[in-house]
Amino acid sequence: MKASERREHILRSAAKVFSRKGYRLSSVSDIVEESSIGRGTFYLYFESKRDIFRELIEAYFQGYAEVLEENHRRLVEALSGKGRVLRTWRDNMARVLRYHSENPDLTSIVYREALGRDEDFSERVEELSLLARQWLREEFRLMSQKGMMRDCDIEVVTSIVMGSTVYLIMEHLLKGNGMDVDELADTIVEYHIRALIPAEGDVGRALRSALRP
Repeated sequence: MKASERREHILRSAAKVFSRKGYRLSSVSDIVEESSIGRGTFYLYFESKRDIFRELIEAYFQGYAEVLEENHRRLVEALSGKGRVLRTWRDNMARVLRYHSENPDLTSIVYREALGRDEDFSERVEELSLLARQWLREEFRLMSQKGMMRDCDIEVVTSIVMGSTVYLIMEHLLKGNGMDVDELADTIVEYHIRALIPAEGDVGRALRSALRP
């Protein structure tokens, strides 16, 4: 195994251990056992349990930030007249859900371990949350200007969408209740449309524009 491959293997093994046992109850010995390597090999790549945990948090941050940035670009482009806005909104939601579905250990670590901790692990997650909130608020503002949303408090709506998305990821993706990513994305966006469409809007037409056939 090449050095880069071995390092990645140790990271994946550590993610499984932290997801299964939690950060505090996990040890370097647990990671070594999960990785099937010698203890000395671990210290060739990482200084400590804290070091490898921080790197996993950073990996989550970078991957998710890329998804959010691309989603924001796609929606702004659609709002400028180069695409179907509601369908783009639905596809963006699917990409968010798929990222977490494909990275269950990292997702579990971030939401169960890093959030709310007194240690500085949560700083990067908080930074990502602020970035996501900024972009989402801007997207709602643009949709409101185009008459696609009813008159509402955008700050409150942003909080509701962000909070509910995290809960849905934890309850319906990580716990595996049988609902796939596309089905969950359709369900979430349907509720968004029904809740936010202007009173004079055509709900049926909006749903047909957004959801899969």
